Amino acid sequence: MKLVHDPIHGHIELDDFAVGLVDTPEFQRLRRITQLGLAFLAYPSARHTRFEHSLGTFYLAKRITEHNPEIEEGAVYAALLHDLGHYPFSHTLEALYPRHEENTKWFIMHGEIGDVIGERYSVREFLKLLKHPLVSGDIDADRMDYLVRDAYYTGVAYGLVDLDRLVRNLLWRDGMLVVGGKGVMAAQNLLLARSMMYPTVYQHHVSKIASAMLITAVELEGIPSDEIRTMDEVDLIARLRASERAEVRELVRAVDDRRLYKRVLYSASDPGVDAVAELRRELEAEFGHLVIVDYPPKPKFEEKNAFVETERGLKRLSEVSPLVRSLVELKDTHWRWGVYARADVRERVERFLRAFFD
Repeated sequence: MKLVHDPIHGHIELDDFAVGLVDTPEFQRLRRITQLGLAFLAYPSARHTRFEHSLGTFYLAKRITEHNPEIEEGAVYAALLHDLGHYPFSHTLEALYPRHEENTKWFIMHGEIGDVIGERYSVREFLKLLKHPLVSGDIDADRMDYLVRDAYYTGVAYGLVDLDRLVRNLLWRDGMLVVGGKGVMAAQNLLLARSMMYPTVYQHHVSKIASAMLITAVELEGIPSDEIRTMDEVDLIARLRASERAEVRELVRAVDDRRLYKRVLYSASDPGVDAVAELRRELEAEFGHLVIVDYPPKPKFEEKNAFVETERGLKRLSEVSPLVRSLVELKDTHWRWGVYARADVRERVERFLRAFFD
C-alpha cells in the first residue's frame, strides 16, 4: 500500500494491486501527457497530467463504491486506467487518430500492464469495465475529478463543486449510477462548472490556435498511428523539431515560441460542413500551411441525461432542474469555428475570405 499526496483530494491510498498497475511503463507514460494539451499557453500553471487525473478518478471511484458496495471492484481499477491510451497533448490529436479509448484497449492487450491485470482478472472481461457507469457515465468519477482539477490548475473560479456531497448521494440502481434527491444541488453545481469551463478553458482561442498548428504539423509529418500511440510529448516534439520538412519545423517552432497564428475569422455562424470543406481546399491550394481552418464538433452535454431519484421514480436531471435545462439551451452559444493565419499573410487571407463569402 502507498499513499500519494494530491492537492485536490489530499491523500490517495493505493492498494498493492493498484501500485502494480501504476508502476508499469504504460501508466508511467501518463506523467508526460498534459491533461489540457496546449492550454498552458493561455494558463501557465495548467501543466497537470493524465497521471494525477487518473489517480484522482481512482480515488473518487473508490469512494463512490464505499457507499455502493454492490458495484464490482474491478470498475475501480478500470477508473484508474481509463485514460491510459491518450496521445501526446491529450485530446488534441484525436482529430487525426482513433479515439484514445481504442488506444487504451491496445495498451492493455499488448503492454506489460495487461500481465498485471491478468493476475486478478480476465483481460477480456476487464476491457468491458472501461465502459462501466462509474467511469463512463453521465455523471461519473472521471468528470468529477477533471472539472475540479482543471479549474484548480488553471486558476479559474468555476470549479467549486461539493464533491463530498455528490459522492455520498450517487446511488447504484439497476446497473446505473443515479443522483439521490439530496445530491441534486451538487450535481447542478458540477454542470454549472462544466458550462463555465467550456468557453473559458476548454475552448480558449489561444489553446485552439496552438492545437490547430500542432495538428497541422503532425499531419504534414505523416506519423503513423502505430507509432504515435506509444509516444509521449517529449517524443513527439523532438520528432517534429527534427523533421525533414521545413514547414513542420516552422510550425512547431512557432508553438514553442508562442508566436501563434492570428484569428482572421472566428464565428458562431455555421456555414455547414460542405462550405467549410470547400473553403479549406481553396485556402490550402492558395496558402498551404500558412492558413488553418478549425471547424470543431458542436459541444455535447451528456450530464443532462443523468437520472435523479425522486418520489415519483427516476427522472432525468434536465427534467428536475430548470437550471440544467437552461445550461443545455446555452451549450451551443460558445461554439466557434475559425480561420487562423500567420501574421504576415493575414491581410491577404482577409481579402480571400471576403471574396469567398461574397
